[in-house]
Amino acid sequence: MRPVSRFVAVLGVCSAIAAAAVAQPNIPTIVNLPTEDFAWPWGNMRPIDDAEEPEFTISGVERSFRCTAKGSFKPGSHMRDTYAKREFEQSLNGSIYFIQEATQRLNELDLSNNLQWALMECIIPDASDSEEDVQEELDRALERAQRERDKRRQRAAEEREEAERDD
Repeated sequence: MRPVSRFVAVLGVCSAIAAAAVAQPNIPTIVNLPTEDFAWPWGNMRPIDDAEEPEFTISGVERSFRCTAKGSFKPGSHMRDTYAKREFEQSLNGSIYFIQEATQRLNELDLSNNLQWALMECIIPDASDSEEDVQEELDRALERAQRERDKRRQRAAEEREEAERDD
């Protein structure tokens, strides 16, 4: 084989390897997380009116952090669609790489101009928290999630009824 042919063959193999690496799904890498509690904002973080409820709330854990991210989408965003929002929330809730995956998704939404505002708050629970305190907090979070689910179901039922009346 001539030297030029070898170079072209090696270049082809390298290109194939690089293309295969790009085609791989995003595999989270080890990142350096802060060592203390933190909050990361996205979008327009004006003072949030207490009356304005976030359109999404997701929560998860990564390493020793317990995190909650909440926010709203811009008017006209495709993410306001019920199914898109549900897919977004379900893809992140319970992720073992919650901080990394939520950060990536929120960055994408912010860059694509779909995110009005978002805030991810992560805390390291105190070792002094008793199991009862932790269980009470989990129970409150579950109740909130159930109330939110009931609200979503009620809105969907009202929208279906309105659509049926319009037909």
